Amino acid sequence: MSSPCATCTRRCCHHYTVTVTGYDAWIISTGLGLALEQFLVTVPQREANGRGFLLSRTGQTYDIALDKAHARTKEQPCVFWLGLPNGGGRCGIYALRPQVCQTYPAYLADSGVERREDVLCPTRAWRDGILAQPVWRQRLLRMQVEYDIYGLAVQRWNYHVLYTPNPAQISVLAYYTYLLHFYGRLESVRAGTSATELDALYERWGACGFAGRSPLVDACAELDRWSAIIKAILAVADGFFPSDDMPYATRDPEMQRLPAAIVT
Repeated sequence: MSSPCATCTRRCCHHYTVTVTGYDAWIISTGLGLALEQFLVTVPQREANGRGFLLSRTGQTYDIALDKAHARTKEQPCVFWLGLPNGGGRCGIYALRPQVCQTYPAYLADSGVERREDVLCPTRAWRDGILAQPVWRQRLLRMQVEYDIYGLAVQRWNYHVLYTPNPAQISVLAYYTYLLHFYGRLESVRAGTSATELDALYERWGACGFAGRSPLVDACAELDRWSAIIKAILAVADGFFPSDDMPYATRDPEMQRLPAAIVT
């Protein structure tokens, strides 16, 4: 079955602001040899979601998103969009594209993988069983895992912003540097686990996330088999900013709600 995107002209890559996780950013950066500031921008959050990072103690949280190309047209395409002479185009980093792009336009429901209705796709698109293929569910569950891990990374950073004795050193570039180091250290955890075992972990972990739980915060008995990996991920976060003198570990459930606890 061919993808409906192959002939679609709705120009999703122009219309949307594509917010990404730290893992997406790290994959693109290491895959292309680019600094994060070469392709990312910061976007103020309208509603905090637990993955919004602070750049000051004002309480405003931000997402990271793919930058837009500086085109002369009204619509600004994604910075990685490759335009073709016929007016169409392709993703220039398809193999490295963010997970939100990999899973578009699907979402996980109790009944299985469903097609979102608030999308630019033509009405009849994605109706021929494509979304029933196992790969869609696998992608959605893995994205849930990466949301959890990015939430942990953001949580540790936000604590640093709120309690560092040197707030003048907080900046977007400092956050980008932190993300690269965070996911660089995390890669050693992933590298020490077989692909088959990681796939099994993502399946169970993602299912916990779909049920509203995260092993980084809650006790998930079904993930006991991977407790060493989960502890190693938590240790990565706990290893940053030792001068903050944190009174408790980043895994404390209250830390997941840190953006609401603003120091003035």
